[in-house]
Amino acid sequence: MQSDSDAYRVPVDGFSMRLRPSELEAVAVGLGEFDASDEGNRLTLAEALRRLPLAERAPTWELAMRRYGRHKPLGQAAGEIGMDLLRAQALLARFAHNLADVPPPEG
Repeated sequence: MQSDSDAYRVPVDGFSMRLRPSELEAVAVGLGEFDASDEGNRLTLAEALRRLPLAERAPTWELAMRRYGRHKPLGQAAGEIGMDLLRAQALLARFAHNLADVPPPEG
């Protein structure tokens, strides 16, 4: 059985990034929430991130936090982390696609 701590861990280039529940909730709210429960939203976000290529996970999460969690315009969110707008758009598009593909959490 997977613990809450493990459920929010995302492998990234030889280590794990632990997503904070508060960050997951902020991004879910910014996205408009897409599951029936807060826990379901958090699990779905973590799984969608895990489905990205390893090298895209950390920058996508940082971008999602700034764009959806902190409600910054995409250009500003991207610029704050040294990313160009086209790359930011592509990363968030892949992340959104993954969100749509993640089956609802069990339980």
